[in-house]
Amino acid sequence: MYFDEETGKLDSWADDLKFGLETEIKQLDKDIKEAKKAATSSISLASKLEYQKKLRELELSRNGKRRSLYEAQDNIDEQRDTLIKKVEKQLQCTVNTVKLFAVKWSLK
Repeated sequence: MYFDEETGKLDSWADDLKFGLETEIKQLDKDIKEAKKAATSSISLASKLEYQKKLRELELSRNGKRRSLYEAQDNIDEQRDTLIKKVEKQLQCTVNTVKLFAVKWSLK
């Protein structure tokens, strides 16, 4: 059925997108944790400053990925709503009959 196929495609695409973004966010979390450890263990002020800059960049990147994940989820919800409305519209169609021609015959 069309609806099942389309929702299946939408769900698969959504799962792939979410999985990819969540994986990237988890990796950034690990990188942030490592950068924090390195920053606290560094001795010189210059290296601490460099680690803090790197940490800030990683945090900004992670926040951007989180926003992307939420926007993607909103986009998926919108597409699902659009699909549902499209199917509802198809279900509400009305049938009109129009007489195009008439055939008359007789047997003799």
